[in-house]
Amino acid sequence: MKIKDGIRAGFIALGILIYLDLIGLPKTFGSSMVVTFAVIVFLFSLFSLRTKPAEAPAPLPSVLVNGLIIGVITGLGFALITFGFASLQAQDVKVTDVFAQISHENIEALTGVDKVALREGQSVVPGLTKLAGYFILAGVLGGVITQFPASKVLHIGDEEKRSSARYWLMLALPFLLFAFFLALRIEGVDIGGSEENSFGLVLIYACIAAALFAVREVKAGVHKIGFSALIVALVLVIPQLTDLKQNAILGAVMIFVIMGIGLNIVVGFAGLLDLGYVAFFAVGAYTYALISSPESYIVVNLPWFEGLNFWAGLPIAVLLGAAAGIMLGIPVLRMRGDYLAIVTLGFGEIIRLLLLNLRDYTGGPGGILEIPSPNLFGLDLGNPKGILYLGMAFAVIVTFFTIRLRDSSLGRAWVALREDEDVAEAMGINLVAIKLMAFASGAAFAALGGTLYAARQVNIFPDNFALDVSINVLSLIIIGGIGSIEGVVLGSIALIGLPEILRSVDEYRIVAFGALLVIMMILRPEGFLPSTRRARELHEADLDSPAEFEG
Repeated sequence: MKIKDGIRAGFIALGILIYLDLIGLPKTFGSSMVVTFAVIVFLFSLFSLRTKPAEAPAPLPSVLVNGLIIGVITGLGFALITFGFASLQAQDVKVTDVFAQISHENIEALTGVDKVALREGQSVVPGLTKLAGYFILAGVLGGVITQFPASKVLHIGDEEKRSSARYWLMLALPFLLFAFFLALRIEGVDIGGSEENSFGLVLIYACIAAALFAVREVKAGVHKIGFSALIVALVLVIPQLTDLKQNAILGAVMIFVIMGIGLNIVVGFAGLLDLGYVAFFAVGAYTYALISSPESYIVVNLPWFEGLNFWAGLPIAVLLGAAAGIMLGIPVLRMRGDYLAIVTLGFGEIIRLLLLNLRDYTGGPGGILEIPSPNLFGLDLGNPKGILYLGMAFAVIVTFFTIRLRDSSLGRAWVALREDEDVAEAMGINLVAIKLMAFASGAAFAALGGTLYAARQVNIFPDNFALDVSINVLSLIIIGGIGSIEGVVLGSIALIGLPEILRSVDEYRIVAFGALLVIMMILRPEGFLPSTRRARELHEADLDSPAEFEG
């Protein structure tokens, strides 16, 4: 490993940190941004210095020197840039005229010196020295961990895993950081820096992602149950550790998980590209709103009908969503590829325009107001914590049914349809039935998500069901991994959860996630957690035999 590798990696990492600084992340994450940046340097050095299992490991001195170089370049470079901004701020130079997100809050988060002390001449050098020290230590640690054995060192039950020790160490890292974070909170130390405590929420995302990766890796039954139990524990504990804003964000993530699993059936299992998926989401939301809200057309014009509660309206909305899926499926049975995408796109826009123009029935642009919240045995679930628990419960139910469908004869028929429609038909598969079942199943789950969304929002409007909802759901499937349920959860966190806590960086968050999509399509087209079959298809040319991909 050459010195120039460490220098190149150091400057790339420094560029990433500068970009994150310029878009205002220190202000969003508060003082915890120092820890966040150090973790970024650690991860970057770990992945830039690692060697593949087939390669001879680099000598320890070389790796340590390169890790030190990465830490020094990022630490000193970032400290000097921060010092420059702090000096300009102390002299009341309006840096914000050029860099809108650079503020006194940014400087304080990175140096520990507030606005008043900065103007009084207090030095930021001690804080910047500590910052650089964190980065240097993170770079060296990343280099050390790359020396962990690369393969066949971990035994789980009677099974010898191909996964490396450093891989499992990386999965344990979020839980260690989260435990440290909770310990500080218990001791009364605030490291969040913002009302929504974005740093803690990111750690929760990281723990969920690590648990999903662990479940995918472990094939042994008892250990798979153990990791699954860990996810269940996270699900039960998280709402109690998070505040109002965090629960609201996680509730939105759960709604998109439900929708993503439904679209994954249509796109991932059956291979039917549906760009009008938001239509079924809207059918579920408006169905529940029309039969429950005292302001809706049905309740107002039927004196004997006082509206249904959430639990009575939920199955009706889901059934009507499934019926809408069948109605869409019938005219597009013979369409494939781009033609199918265009037709479903048009269907989604038709539904939105109907909701907008049927003013007497749907309220038009004014929408439907005063939608009742869910209630369970006298317990009001209309608050963010209640919606989050409901979303988690529905996500588990939807996941269970999806797994059962995937492993059934119907699921195998969907896979055959996706692989080759003509061959599937020649083998005796009823294409009409399985296509309609795919559309109906996906639409039912979307309607379920729409019902929960209406109960969460209380007021819904046609603009809530625009085309970008369909694009977001499809994107999260692609990012997470087509055909993979774990990938849907991870994609929802990446494309729905993270942008919500980065709203303070304005349009830059959209640029960042647009870049993420481009990078994913180039470097990992199968997604973060793809199904084994899908990953094998995309990398078939790289394998001497399909069995090599198994692990």
